[in-house]
Amino acid sequence: MKDRKLKWGIIGAGVIAVKMADALHLNPDSEIVAVASKSVSRAQNFAEKNGVPKACSYDDIVNDDDIDVIYVATTHNFHFENAKLALEHGKHVLVEKAFTVNTREAETLARTAEERNLFLMEAIWVRFLPSIKLQKKIIAEGTIGEVKQFNISLGNFVSPKYEKRLKDPALAGGVTLDMGIYPISFVCYMLGEQPSEVKSMSRFSGLGVDEIADYMFRFPSGCLAVINTSFNLLMNNSAMIYGSKGYIEFPDFPFGEKFYIYTHKGTNEIKTTEEITEKNHINGFIYQVEEVVRCIREGKTESSIIPIKETIAIMKLMDKMRAEWGFKYAFEKEQ
Repeated sequence: MKDRKLKWGIIGAGVIAVKMADALHLNPDSEIVAVASKSVSRAQNFAEKNGVPKACSYDDIVNDDDIDVIYVATTHNFHFENAKLALEHGKHVLVEKAFTVNTREAETLARTAEERNLFLMEAIWVRFLPSIKLQKKIIAEGTIGEVKQFNISLGNFVSPKYEKRLKDPALAGGVTLDMGIYPISFVCYMLGEQPSEVKSMSRFSGLGVDEIADYMFRFPSGCLAVINTSFNLLMNNSAMIYGSKGYIEFPDFPFGEKFYIYTHKGTNEIKTTEEITEKNHINGFIYQVEEVVRCIREGKTESSIIPIKETIAIMKLMDKMRAEWGFKYAFEKEQ
């Protein structure tokens, strides 16, 4: 496998799958072999439009000996069963965020992958963006001192192409699993730790999913974080990271390329201001593809950038918040 291209299959033929197919075409060490959908005609249409050789069923794609790794691009409610099917058939798996709907599902997938010595990763693609990695490096170097506070907002009126996925409880809709995971994962990645204390509240839509959700975290280091998210409210999408020696302002959170560093001497006077632009490829999925290829070629079963243990910890965090709201999806109650 070290000397040949990694061969991929995609389960799911929606908008996200299109972006991944493009990223796979761009990666010189990858080859997209097949796409699967519950609808054969949908898979065929996707294959024709996106340069994929084969369109097939879920059973066909997991039984294809030519495929090394499968990317799960279905809606949240199907992530678990699709990923588990692929793992049980000996495929390495990349699962679109949010990894699963709840901790039980996440732990089952982790156990299945471990038993079969297979690679498994959540597709938190923003963690691999150069602009995000540079911010983490600057924080680690102590440029703004001890990090004490994050203030993050991420919200907009959901576009029609994403509307059903976000609003339908049958698809595990809601802002937390779909959008809230970005700032949650961002803070955990920047600090390298998980919250020790959590408070949250939400406002529900007429269909019964969280349309606005606010989270407050305290971390073992003492850092605090306040996060506001919504799929039904236009927000000033930005992240502010405050430290003892200065702060980072990150507009266009979480996909932007430009951020600002302000430093001081422990007073209210700003001593230095620096504007930094770190370019990201127009298709940011290419970086997570590179990580999957590297890990599998090196015989690793997980990525150090987003290890399975952290994916499960963040899922537990989201479970805890939903429990505070008394929010369970109907299909969870039946499990």
